[in-house]
Amino acid sequence: MSFNKDRVMQELQRFGGAMYTPVILFAFFGLTVALSIIFSNTGLFGSLAEKGTLWYDFWYVVQQGAWTVFNQMPILFAIAVPIGFAKKEQARCAMEGFVIYMVFNYFIAGILTLHGSYFGVDYSQNAGAGTGLAMIANIKTLDMGMLGAIFIACISAYLHNHFYDTEIPDWLGIFKGPAFVVAVGFLVMLPMALLFCYIWPPIQHGIEQFQFFLKTSGIFGVWAYTFSERILLPAGLHHFIYLPFIYGPAVCDGGIQAYWLQHLNDFATSAHSLRDMFPQGGFALHGSAKVFGLPGAAWPCTIVPNRKNARKSQPCSFRLRLQPSSAALPNRLNLPSCSSLRSCTSSMPS
Repeated sequence: MSFNKDRVMQELQRFGGAMYTPVILFAFFGLTVALSIIFSNTGLFGSLAEKGTLWYDFWYVVQQGAWTVFNQMPILFAIAVPIGFAKKEQARCAMEGFVIYMVFNYFIAGILTLHGSYFGVDYSQNAGAGTGLAMIANIKTLDMGMLGAIFIACISAYLHNHFYDTEIPDWLGIFKGPAFVVAVGFLVMLPMALLFCYIWPPIQHGIEQFQFFLKTSGIFGVWAYTFSERILLPAGLHHFIYLPFIYGPAVCDGGIQAYWLQHLNDFATSAHSLRDMFPQGGFALHGSAKVFGLPGAAWPCTIVPNRKNARKSQPCSFRLRLQPSSAALPNRLNLPSCSSLRSCTSSMPS
């Protein structure tokens, strides 16, 4: 079978699009968490925001609801990722993905309950940071974060695309469609759970070592993280780099975004430098590439075109510089700016 580069890139970009399906929820819920914390700040609202007041109670309840996406991210990815991969019946594929992911975690819990020590896992301890265990939908299982959920979601989507329309005898018609896909997934997840009990603890150790290297290497660690995230962006694989940092426990419990929002009041009222209080936040600055990268890309549009085309290229270069500099909105400004860049390069001399 010949290697088709275009097809591989198409599949990788489709994978990146599938990863983006749950990410689009983060903006609303992150903004809601931030607003609820601000409105609960006694430094801004005085006695109105003190505990026991109706104002505080309202925003406390709002804040608990706003943490939904960040507290249940593996489940969110297990449900949302198959939507991007399903070739038909996306809603049913999402349901199948959720059930298969739960089966997978229940299998792991059962295996570790009986033979956790054989796999080097102390299953008797409470799940939490540093234990290698996590609670997912009240199931104590291996702490695979979003990576495990994404992997199982991809398998679920594959099973859906291959078995959803399988023809079976009429007397077994009740098992057709989603029921058949889940049944196949049930059988697949048993050896898959056993495999992960073997391979995930050493993989987890390697990931922790890499993350430890990044967060203890100072500026070089931040550069390596940002470079890895940017270089994998065209293939859509950058989600594997930033998700464990921004929304996972790579450098702080709960992820950088959750930690930032939870301690927003402390940062606002402290006289200490933010660099000293929250050095982990440096890993969240990879989006600055969108602010400083595109003006750099616009510069050739100004100096390279010949005199004849210089007037045409100036509006393009102005848009390229203005958009990221005036409103550093993630991802969205890349699209119009890149289209502007293409129109600019068409006016450059060959």
